Amino acid sequence: MSGSEKERQFEKLWKGETPKGINQQKRNAFRSRMKSDCQQLGLRFSKINSRRIYLGELAEDDADVTRVGEIRVRHPERRHLRGV
Repeated sequence: MSGSEKERQFEKLWKGETPKGINQQKRNAFRSRMKSDCQQLGLRFSKINSRRIYLGELAEDDADVTRVGEIRVRHPERRHLRGV
């Protein structure tokens, strides 16, 4: 599935669109799933963050990411190590 198809699918799911019209239960179930995904990654629930998760733009924490409370801190690469 291409990126633009996935974006269209996200928009339909976010709005709850089906061939028969708007399905509020489907919309609420999708938003609830996105909300729990945002919480697992420590992000604020919003349409933008949900879209990034759905499209796979946000990966799990790498080795260079640590958590301080609910905040994710990314440590840059150490390029200038002395004595190496």
